[in-house]
Amino acid sequence: VWTIEWPPYSPDLHLIEHLWWALKKLVNKLHPEFQTMGGSDEESQLFCTALKEAWRKISNSLIRKLILSMPRRLAAVRKAKGWQTKY
Repeated sequence: VWTIEWPPYSPDLHLIEHLWWALKKLVNKLHPEFQTMGGSDEESQLFCTALKEAWRKISNSLIRKLILSMPRRLAAVRKAKGWQTKY
């Protein structure tokens, strides 16, 4: 088994980071009003509802694409000897 050391928070191999980015982008698209809101309890509840709405709208094809990209990501990290890649 070939192993390398890389930072434990490497975005190259953490697919969830790409999902968080997609979620943030979708929330901003669906609810641009949150960019100027404060942090009241009511606004926090609205924001939680918006997050759930956006999460349900993330396409299965994006998730599938990220999963299928893992062999390429691993190969890129291996080639870069653990350093940052294009991912």
